[in-house]
Amino acid sequence: MKINKKTIGGFLLIVFGISVFFGGGSFGFIIPLAIGSLMTYAGMKRFAAGKTITGIILGGIGAIMLICSLPFVVGIALAAAMVYYGWKLMKNGSADNGVSSFDPEPASAAYQSHFDDEWEEFLKKK
Repeated sequence: MKINKKTIGGFLLIVFGISVFFGGGSFGFIIPLAIGSLMTYAGMKRFAAGKTITGIILGGIGAIMLICSLPFVVGIALAAAMVYYGWKLMKNGSADNGVSSFDPEPASAAYQSHFDDEWEEFLKKK
């Protein structure tokens, strides 16, 4: 993998997204979110069945619980978007041939420079 600016930016987005996911949002909001969703669903089912009063009450309480859980949902969605776009940026960045790419190949033992060629010619002359 070639390391360039896009790869580094993608990696930083992924790390920041994961930190927001685990550090920014506490998972205690999952329970009210699930209960609010179930209550809203049950309220809509009761309302559709003709029980308007209990349907409106259940749906209203469920909607209020969902609205209270909105910061948690937005934080999780933001973290997921950061991880997704960071991964996408890393994959696109590694395919590009950037000017500031890091290629560890010249440090290998098989690398021949102009100086090495001249040195070998000098040794052959002796």
